[in-house]
Amino acid sequence: MTFEQQKSIFMSETDTKNLIIESATKQFSKYGFHKTTMDEIARYVHKAKGVLYYYFKSKEVLFKEVLQEELDHVKNELRKITTSNQDSLTIIKDFFLTRLKLLSKAVNYHETLKADFFEKYEFVKDVRDDFTEFEFNQLYFVLKKGQSEGYTDIKDVKSTVNAVMMLLHGIEFPLYLQNKYPEYESVIEDIVSIIINSIRSYTK
Repeated sequence: MTFEQQKSIFMSETDTKNLIIESATKQFSKYGFHKTTMDEIARYVHKAKGVLYYYFKSKEVLFKEVLQEELDHVKNELRKITTSNQDSLTIIKDFFLTRLKLLSKAVNYHETLKADFFEKYEFVKDVRDDFTEFEFNQLYFVLKKGQSEGYTDIKDVKSTVNAVMMLLHGIEFPLYLQNKYPEYESVIEDIVSIIINSIRSYTK
């Protein structure tokens, strides 16, 4: 088999896998993990169910991949903010606002939040833990930067990041699972401003 033939097969398999993920994302988002079946996804992509199992050994593995892509998109957008040339306080504000807005649209992430109450989605724990670690590292970096620049008045950066993340995670249930985000979107910026002012250094 020539290199070009191997490349063609690889590209074809990649396209098929991406098509399955894209279609599964739509089905999971519309019907939820438990109500969506592999048969329905197979029909949606016009493939035999065996093709799905060739790429993903179970519905759980497929959903995990869907969630990973959903959160990777959020991470990429947040990384653009934390690596920008803006001052640290502006970065933190943009980070919070963008995070809340992007996750408000992350329907499959919303479903995994139920795990905190019903323990139904243990199989995606590592994906969620990875996202939490990413958030912690990004915020820690920005707050340390703000501390060194004199923009923030923080003595214990690690504890501050943990407290801020507990606050962010604590409002996810009402905002997303109870669909309160549209109702509170107009005041979220004010809430974020309160958080920013609590860590601001007024000696800068």
